[in-house]
Parts: sequence; structure tokens; C-alpha cells
Amino acid sequence: MSLVFNKKRDIDKFPERLKEVMKNDTLRSFSQKTGLSSTVLHGYVNSKSYPSLDRLAAIAEASGKTVEWFINGELPNNDILIAYQYDFKASAGLGALVVSENPVAEFRLSKEWLVRQGIRDTNLCIVEVRGDSMEPTLEEGDLMLVALNDDRTEFKDGINVINVNGEIYVKRLQRDFIEGTIEVKSDNKEYKTNVIHPDFKGQFEVIGRLLRVLQRAKG
Repeated sequence: MSLVFNKKRDIDKFPERLKEVMKNDTLRSFSQKTGLSSTVLHGYVNSKSYPSLDRLAAIAEASGKTVEWFINGELPNNDILIAYQYDFKASAGLGALVVSENPVAEFRLSKEWLVRQGIRDTNLCIVEVRGDSMEPTLEEGDLMLVALNDDRTEFKDGINVINVNGEIYVKRLQRDFIEGTIEVKSDNKEYKTNVIHPDFKGQFEVIGRLLRVLQRAKG
């Protein structure tokens, strides 16, 4: 099931654009470039199925095109917003040490599509989930669209990506205005709730908040 194509006109154009980039390739040779099977590609070319975001990204990388091009064709630069995927993974479990924050992928998102999703933030990134502590809301491998915070001390209650002593987590935050504390919750009831007190001496930053899941790892 595709979470990328949201209008019939988007879907109708995808096989045509795929054929265009494959014109000098066989299904087998393009399969080797993308890492997708010939059977999967055959389904795409013949409008029998449509790619998920991660598969579309593999096709885009192999063809030298952008994800946005496959969805909407050529768009003027002022009609797109770039969201980078970084090479850290937000742990929904024990935590993942941040090695670096260099982008590993670039997603060109249509501003029209973002508005249709009710998203008006402009400083966005894509983060992959690791671990099981946010199940069933988030599962390992899900790709999240995250609105980055300019001020990492401020946040809205809800699911956020946080940095605790150099480790990245995705957790549900709730502020207690009376106690001045922040509850750090997991949706998986097997994990306990942690509390950040005002006198906490370690590093605690709220990197950004979850806007939506762009791609489910399952389904």
C-alpha cells in the first residue's frame, strides 16, 4: 500500500514517469540498480501496484530523479520544501547514540501536499524509528516527518524526538505545570514513565515534534 500518492492524477502519472527513466534499462538491470525485484517493478510499470516511500526513494536514487518528480513531475523550486533524513535513528527503546547529524537522504515535498496534510511548518526532517517502546503507535523502521524546534527547551505535549545525554529517543511528553516536571512516556505499557525534574543536571533537549508517519515499516 502506498502512503505517497494521494490524488488519482498522481497515481496515473507514476507508471509513465517510471517508464521514462527505465527507457534504457530492462526490468532486470533496473532491478539491480534499485534493489527491488523485477516482479515488483513489473507491477509498478503496469499500474498493478504503487511504491511505498522507501521504495520510491530507492527508485529516485537509482534514476537520478527526486521523489517529488515521480509524484508531481517537475515543480518550480518555490513550490517544494526539502526535508532531510539524518543518519541518527530515534530510539523507541533503549536509546541510539548520535554519531553525526549528516543528511543521508533528501526528500522534496510539495508545499501543496503539506498544506493538504495541515502542515505549515517549514523546518522539517525525516527520522527513522528504532525500538518498540512506542508500539502500537510507532513501530521499528517507521519513517517520521518531524518539525524541528528552533528553541529546544520548548515543546508541545505529544510525541516528540528528544535528546537525553546524547541519546535520541521518540517519546510522548507531557508537562506538569504545577510541579514543573516533564513526564517522558512510552505508549508500550511494558516501559515505565520517566520524569524530568527542574533540577535535572544532564542534557535534555526537544529536537522536534512528530507531524505524521510518512511510511510504515509494516503494511
